Amino acid sequence: MHKIKPRILIIDDDRDILDTLQTLLETEGYEVVTCESGREAREQIEKALFSAILLDIYLPDFDGLDFIQQVQMQGVQTPVVVITGSSEIEMARKAIKIGVFDYLVKPIKNRQLLQIVRNAVTHNFLREERENLEKQKRMYQEQLEKMVAQKTLELEESEYKYKSLVEQSLIGVFVIQDGNFHYMNSKACEILNLEPVQVLNKKGLLDFIRKNEREALRQKLQDCIDGKTHNLQLKLNAVLDDGTEKVLQLWIARIQYQKQPALEGIVIDISEQVELQKHEQMLKLQLMSAHKMAAIGNLAAGIAHNLNNPISVIQANAELLHYKNPEAKEPERILEQTQRMIELINTIVMKGHREQRQLRESIDLNQLIRREMEFLNANLFFKHKIEKVMQLKDGLPKIHGQYSDFSQSLNNIIDNAIHAMYQSSVKRLTISTDFDDQNIILKISDTGQGIEPQHLPHIFDPFFTTKQPPTEVAKKSDQPVGSGLGLSMVKMLLEPYGVRFDVQSKVGQGTTFSLLIPYKS
Repeated sequence: MHKIKPRILIIDDDRDILDTLQTLLETEGYEVVTCESGREAREQIEKALFSAILLDIYLPDFDGLDFIQQVQMQGVQTPVVVITGSSEIEMARKAIKIGVFDYLVKPIKNRQLLQIVRNAVTHNFLREERENLEKQKRMYQEQLEKMVAQKTLELEESEYKYKSLVEQSLIGVFVIQDGNFHYMNSKACEILNLEPVQVLNKKGLLDFIRKNEREALRQKLQDCIDGKTHNLQLKLNAVLDDGTEKVLQLWIARIQYQKQPALEGIVIDISEQVELQKHEQMLKLQLMSAHKMAAIGNLAAGIAHNLNNPISVIQANAELLHYKNPEAKEPERILEQTQRMIELINTIVMKGHREQRQLRESIDLNQLIRREMEFLNANLFFKHKIEKVMQLKDGLPKIHGQYSDFSQSLNNIIDNAIHAMYQSSVKRLTISTDFDDQNIILKISDTGQGIEPQHLPHIFDPFFTTKQPPTEVAKKSDQPVGSGLGLSMVKMLLEPYGVRFDVQSKVGQGTTFSLLIPYKS
């Protein structure tokens, strides 16, 4: 069957058995090598290759199972046929479990022996052929890969002129595959402040946005690459490796890149444009604030003018009734309530005058909070439905600033808290003040619906709101409406004083606004 005779190794301590088996196998055309000990067998296995090994499972100088396992650990894959006595059949079965090809039970029948040896030799031949075929396959594959690499190189050279046009483009171009950038032109690297070696196959678009926004963007990119959406238009707030923040406009579409699905995109830096828009919005807010302050002042003056005279008449008549009938309780109650109305009107007038003034003054924050809370009692939901907890620290340092900046900011934050508690089972507003050697700490807490984590970074952005827009239909509903200007106004008014903001919120539990307000000792 083969030009080279199959070589058989026989290991047995009985010389008669060795001679008998050798004669039988050589008659069948096999080359036979015999060994009487494990040491000789190891030497033969190290020197030559065999097509099959016949092994007496039990020899005086070594354990057959250990010998088989040692041979296997050396990488020898030659089929092993164990020879065992009838009393050692369990040992033969154990040998089968560790990978022995077959076993023979003494006394050995010639026909059975020859058949098992033929099977073992054939098995070894097929294994060697399979290994040779696999080597040839690897060789052909390497040759094919070299040919493909050569063709790819030629293709890349032919595409060089087109790539150079993309490289010199004034807009950023990139390709994303498996979540990472696989190509970026010079402009894209410039926008993201990166060298290509820093990013290719190492970073993706998700690495340049805040962690709480990554999952939403990842899903959008996956939908695009899956073909669920044809293209994407995105505006991202990117955070670069050096901490710089940029606003990027992106357009992304699905493509085939190197025969695999990928995303191709273009990107431009619109940070300057966004800053100009914010500046324009701030100017509009300042103008709106000025108009609002003027309106409050005019309203306060009008209220005082229209109410003071009739209240004075009521007060005078009540005094006359009290003079005529000192024992009557009703005139006394009328006088108490008219005095209360006069105090409320004076509070409104004082607020209007202070809101109109553009001068800085010394402000008692605790007193301002009490007046604003009293003023807010005009809101019946606030007055009757919300529990108020005031924890105002005595001896609070004065703030030097414009009264309207702080009163309007406080009003806007509390207004948001009121809106957040419309649907809450527990409605509690807690306002506390404290101070250290540098700052006054003002905290405003509500038990409202809370703010979603992905919305927290944007709550101070102009026109950002999760409420209904103030349309006529929305105004008639019992749900709060908003324009997205309240908190942006707070930031605009208080940042010039060095005020720092910290917002902690849990969905379904509530929100706490903390303001650190610097003061002059």
